[in-house]
Amino acid sequence: MGTTGQAAAGTEAARPTTGEPTAPTPAFDIPACYVDGYKAARALDPDLAERYIRYTTQGDPLADHAVEQLAAVVEPQHVHRTISRTVDQHHDPPKDTPEALRELIESSAVVPDWFDPEIAMTATRAFLRNSDMVLGGLVGGAIVEGFSTLISKSFRIRSRIILNGVRRLKQNTLQLTEQFMPGGLEPGGDAWKLSLRIRLVHAQARMLLKQSDEWDTAEHGMPLSAAHMLLGAAAFSGRLMHHVARLGGDFSLEEKDAYVHVWRYTGLVMGIPETIMFHDQASACRVFEIAATCEPPPDDDAIIMANSIINSAPILLGFRETKERREMATFIYQVSRELIGNDLADSFRFPKSRFVKQVPLLFLRNRAEKAALKLLPRLFANRSMKRFDALLDASDLGEIEHSYALPTTLHDEDSRDW
Repeated sequence: MGTTGQAAAGTEAARPTTGEPTAPTPAFDIPACYVDGYKAARALDPDLAERYIRYTTQGDPLADHAVEQLAAVVEPQHVHRTISRTVDQHHDPPKDTPEALRELIESSAVVPDWFDPEIAMTATRAFLRNSDMVLGGLVGGAIVEGFSTLISKSFRIRSRIILNGVRRLKQNTLQLTEQFMPGGLEPGGDAWKLSLRIRLVHAQARMLLKQSDEWDTAEHGMPLSAAHMLLGAAAFSGRLMHHVARLGGDFSLEEKDAYVHVWRYTGLVMGIPETIMFHDQASACRVFEIAATCEPPPDDDAIIMANSIINSAPILLGFRETKERREMATFIYQVSRELIGNDLADSFRFPKSRFVKQVPLLFLRNRAEKAALKLLPRLFANRSMKRFDALLDASDLGEIEHSYALPTTLHDEDSRDW
């Protein structure tokens, strides 16, 4: 891989208490666009910055090998059947399963010792109690911030958001919903299956991007790198909890850590190396801060993706008529600007801020509603059911969510359905 420079700092490991020197940490190449961000991030946290940058040039070896082998031995029209059989029979895959796919599925079915279903249930209760604010913080804050990074370039090249913005938002919402359903993350559960599907789609997209002339490896590192998977998980967990609190969510500190606990496990199923994974809300927020600092400033791809997200959100929420859709988009733009800050919003070319701030009003309204519902438990039950129904509507992908087909071309409009 061609690069513009090597890391000079942080190349010597801490000496042990015995006084004997240890081998220095190997120098590593830095993709050109990360040089300035890495320098700034090192001033905040040199160890975490170095670990993040190291993974900007790495993908997902198990999943990458699996899709390469699938491409070599399975016809595109049979990919869904091959993956589906292996996932459904993960405990005893069919004899003709490609070896790399078998290894991927079997390794993903190993539940880490630290994962605690009781902690996950704590997160589930808090998520359901705050699902509307989680969805608001996701769309207006976490996803938009995620696309301020080089992640946007991979998606823009493949036209995933431009052509299918609503579907992408539904996929994110579906993943959030499924992973907080009881048993969803157990091997064979719906969230586990969905996380594996996303992992394989990322690997397939990575393969297609690496083979194209539209991706500059020396400049940008690995497309959909392990570093970007980590940043995305941190944005959708610890960082999202920050946005939810501003919107009036009532997650306790224990519940925030439980929420991140679930995402930590999801991240492992999706292929993020445990060596760089966060452990609780504080570490997830720290990962997001350092990772975002390492990333280059938002470019045209980020502008395209962020605005596509905002303009797709009203359709996700059920607004179909042009006038009401535009009005809702204007409202979401304002909420997003307040959540992500004026500097980032300006870089995305979002509309200028209105005089009346919306986030404080949402905070007051949501907290007042929670207080009122505690006094009226029957109304609380009805409101909870309506909120959950709305969440299911927002995440309904129909038959698409059950497909394991993979994209077949770089540009999605030319691909077989998947």
